[in-house]
Amino acid sequence: MIAIQWQDGVLSLLDQTAYPQQETWLTCQTVEETASVLSSGKIVEEKIAAVAGAYGYCQAALAHQKELHTPAFQEALDKAKALLLASRPGSRDLAAALTFMENPPAAYTKNVDQITTLLATAVTYDRQQVVADRNLCRNGTDLMSEGTRILIRTDRGAFHSASPTGALGIARRGWKREVLEKITLCEGRPSLSAGTLLAQELSKENVPCTLIPDHAAATFLARQGAHMVLADGITAAKNGDVKAPVGTYELAIACYFHSIPFYAVLTGDDVDLSASDGSVFGQEEGDPLSVTENLACGQAQGWTPAFDVVPAFLITGMITDRAIACAPYEETLTELVEHTPRKTIINFDQLTS
Repeated sequence: MIAIQWQDGVLSLLDQTAYPQQETWLTCQTVEETASVLSSGKIVEEKIAAVAGAYGYCQAALAHQKELHTPAFQEALDKAKALLLASRPGSRDLAAALTFMENPPAAYTKNVDQITTLLATAVTYDRQQVVADRNLCRNGTDLMSEGTRILIRTDRGAFHSASPTGALGIARRGWKREVLEKITLCEGRPSLSAGTLLAQELSKENVPCTLIPDHAAATFLARQGAHMVLADGITAAKNGDVKAPVGTYELAIACYFHSIPFYAVLTGDDVDLSASDGSVFGQEEGDPLSVTENLACGQAQGWTPAFDVVPAFLITGMITDRAIACAPYEETLTELVEHTPRKTIINFDQLTS
C-alpha cells in the first residue's frame, strides 16, 4: 500500500494503524505537523518515516524562503532537523535521511537556488529508496526457480512509497514472474498483520496465499514443507545476528530442525557494523495490553517481547538491496556495507566530473 504522497509542499501520510479497516490520510502542511504525525505512533514503517522527514525538512525551507541566504534560514533548517529527530528518537533511518538532506549531491547545487536543491534532494532520497526496494525484491526472486514454495513471516514491507518491498514484495514479484507455486503467510501475535494486512494486500493483486497461525509453523513445515522461508529483519549486527519481529526466532529454529533455508530480508542500510552481536539490541518488553486487550482473560497479565534476536547460525543468508550475504557474516556484511555500492538512479560522480 502506497503510504506517502508529496505535492506542492503538502505531505500526506497514511494512518498505518487504521489500515486496512480504514484508509485515513493525515495531511501535513508544515514541518511541525509532520513531526507531530511522526511522533503519534500512526506511522509504523521506519522507511516511510525517513522519507517523510526529508520532505518535512523541505517544508521548513519553503516556510522560510523569504529568509534565503541569511543566517535565519539555516537556523530554521537546524530547528526543523532537531524537531524531526525528536519525533522518533533513535531512528537510524530518519537520521540518515536528514543527513542526506544536509549534504545534497554537488550536481544539485550548481546554478540553482537552495530551495530547488533541497526539493530535488528530497525527491532523490525518496526515489533511491524505491530503487533499493526493487533491487531487494529482484535479489530475492533470483533465488527462486519455477515451482518454488515459500513461507513468509513479516510485520514490515506492506507500506511503501512507490514499490512493495521486503518479504511481501519478494513474494509479489515471484508470483508475477510465475516462479512461485505457493505463498504461505505465517500469522504472528500480537500484530496479527499477516491476516489483517498482508493477505489483503496480496488479494488486491489476485495473488493467492494461505494463512497459518505462527504456532502451527513447525507442523506446517513438517507436513507440507517449503523451499525457503523469508522473514523481514529490523537490524543486523556485524556477526549476523538479526533483530526481527516477535515470532521470527522460533520460526528460524523450526527451519533449522527441518533443514529448510531461512533468509532474513533487510536493506544494506539496516546492517549496523557498530553492533558486534545481537546482545547490543537488548531485551526490551512490548506492551502487555497488546496480548490481553479485547480478551476475557480475567486478571491475567500479558507479556510479550518487543522483538526477537535471531542468532546468526540459524540464518542461511540475508537478502538485501545490494547483494545476498551468507556466512561468515563478519566478512560478508563488512564487504556489503563498506564496499558494495548501492544501485542509484543517478551517478552523481559522473555529473560532477
